[in-house]
Amino acid sequence: MQFLTNKKILVISPESWSHIPVSKHHYTKVLAKNGNDVYFLNPPADKNSVVEDPIHQGVKVVDYVAIPGVNRLPSFLRNWINRYQIRSLEKLCGTSFDVVWSFDAFRFQNLHLFGATINLYHAVDVHISPLEMELASTAHLIISVSQKILDRYTFANKVMQKINHGLGAHFFEALEPIQLPNSPLHVGYVGNLDNWCIDIPTLLQIVDTHSSVQFTFIGPYKNDSELANALLQKPNCSLMGRVPTEKLPSLFQQFHFFVMVYKGDEVDVNSNHHKILEYLTTGKPVVMNYTDEYNDKRDLVIMSDQNQQLPLLFQQVCTNFNKYATDDLMAKRKAFAFSNSYQQHVVTIDQLMVHHLATAK
Repeated sequence: MQFLTNKKILVISPESWSHIPVSKHHYTKVLAKNGNDVYFLNPPADKNSVVEDPIHQGVKVVDYVAIPGVNRLPSFLRNWINRYQIRSLEKLCGTSFDVVWSFDAFRFQNLHLFGATINLYHAVDVHISPLEMELASTAHLIISVSQKILDRYTFANKVMQKINHGLGAHFFEALEPIQLPNSPLHVGYVGNLDNWCIDIPTLLQIVDTHSSVQFTFIGPYKNDSELANALLQKPNCSLMGRVPTEKLPSLFQQFHFFVMVYKGDEVDVNSNHHKILEYLTTGKPVVMNYTDEYNDKRDLVIMSDQNQQLPLLFQQVCTNFNKYATDDLMAKRKAFAFSNSYQQHVVTIDQLMVHHLATAK
């Protein structure tokens, strides 16, 4: 590391530290492991506190009471209140910050108010908000998991870099491969079954027209879930509910391949999905809806251009499974997936920061 060591770093996260670990948590752990003091700012709470994480040395979890309604105020009033809240946070933490790393488009949009050496906006989702544009304008660097998302910020004339999703450390633990039977084929799906962008008719069509295929769905669902209740009636489907993410690598061993069915040709959310990278760690085929980030990686995934093509693609993989699961293809998928460690991503981001500081002088 040339810059990202021995620094005071504030990570602004829309998910709390107690949330199922996602990118914000993984980056925080790597930054702390690399010798930084990392202050993980939870969403607004009913208390002010700073608590050191007992497991991850260097991580301090920050709760704070926010002033409500700030985003509805004119910019000069919003800046005045946010400046006050930032000074309060610095007093609470006992330090100012060298780096502010924001994943949250709806808090502290004027990053200049922190006075940090580096302001970084890390966009992992599409947000339709004029306040996000202010966040992009006041960042020194903008990072995203998708070029499609980055293209929204070209107006800001900032240093921008596409960096893919990362893999949690548990995906790098060695597992003994399981020899699967030739039939029946066993297909895996991971994700919230109540997600609004699931293409339910297409997914049910795939399940219904492949009664000899066993499907296992991993992910939470509500009692009144339309999709979950439909799947529970299918003899070839089983639902596991929510499972700890650390268990996914071993669970993935039981599947021949994976399926993802979002409304890829109808909504502007399919720029990139974290689960694809996790599926690819197995080397196994992934049948999926169109996803912009994988448009030039069709040697890795079996991807439709429109969702109406998905049932046929699924059938092709079932009929010619060995063609899609050769040793060469599986090795290629694994190599791509494992090149995306959070540690390597932090190295890349550190290089971007060094370059920015050198050119800004």
